[in-house]
Formats: sequence, structure tokens, C-alpha cells
Amino acid sequence: MKPALSIAASKASIDALPDQEPEAATWAEPTAGYLEQDAMRFFYRWGGHLSATLIRMRSRFDGDLDQYLLYLVFLLAEISESLPRGPRPPQTFRRRRGLNALSLSDITQIPRETARRKLLALVDRGLLNREEDGLFTLGEGYDVDQFFADLKPLFWDAVRLER
Repeated sequence: MKPALSIAASKASIDALPDQEPEAATWAEPTAGYLEQDAMRFFYRWGGHLSATLIRMRSRFDGDLDQYLLYLVFLLAEISESLPRGPRPPQTFRRRRGLNALSLSDITQIPRETARRKLLALVDRGLLNREEDGLFTLGEGYDVDQFFADLKPLFWDAVRLER
């Protein structure tokens, strides 16, 4: 396993790529080590935003981050369904596919019985639906837009460093 390169070393290796015309320098590192300090500030701020986001998610899911993780699997499945792909059947012929507790347990590494109990709690709160065949599907209680709004502090715009 190769050790990770620092930001400055990564920039130097990119600058030294063969078969490319050198690009005119548009910026210079003000002092040695500035880029590493900048990265440390970025990750410090990002870590603060991550912890605040997890605290907010924990409270939204009754203090249970495992419930959030299970719910996140459904949200990501919903998002993946909306991504453009090759030919697909018309919407009228597509059926929303559900997941069972065993599959979710495998995906999340949460014990199956624990996952089943937490899934049923999500159904009780309207965040998931339980179909007649026993599979769980995404409910209407919390949607993809709310998901992105909750995670907004983790995106680049929210942790941009002041100069």
C-alpha cells in the first residue's frame, strides 16, 4: 500500500507529468506548508459540520443512528433510480422494489433482528412502508430534498475557508 501524498506533493507530481505543456502559474503557495495548514483547517471545519449533522440526524431518528443508516439505504436506492441509464421500461411498468431485513442487515452490518425491529419502527413513523410481500419501501415521511438540505453543511460551499 502506498503512503498518501500531501497536497503539495500531489501538486508537484501533477506539475511534473510528461507530455504536457507547462501551464502558466496562476498562484503560488505563500509560505511553505500553507497548503497542509489549509487542508487541516478544512477538515477541522468539515468535522465540525459532520458532527453537527450527525447530532441533527440522531435527533430526527429518535436518537438512533442505525435507523438513519437503514433509511439512508432506501434514500440512496431512490436516488439511483432517478439517475440516467440505458433503456428502461416505461414508468407504468416499473415496480418499486423493496428490501427485506436480511438484505439490509447484510448491507449495513446491523444484526438481522435489530435491523428488523428498527425497520418496523421506521414503518410506524411513516418513513418506510411494509408491502404485502414483507419487503420494505421508502415512505413519504422524509424525502430526498430534505435529505440534501440536512447534508448541505457537508458540501464544499458550507466549509469554504475565508482568505
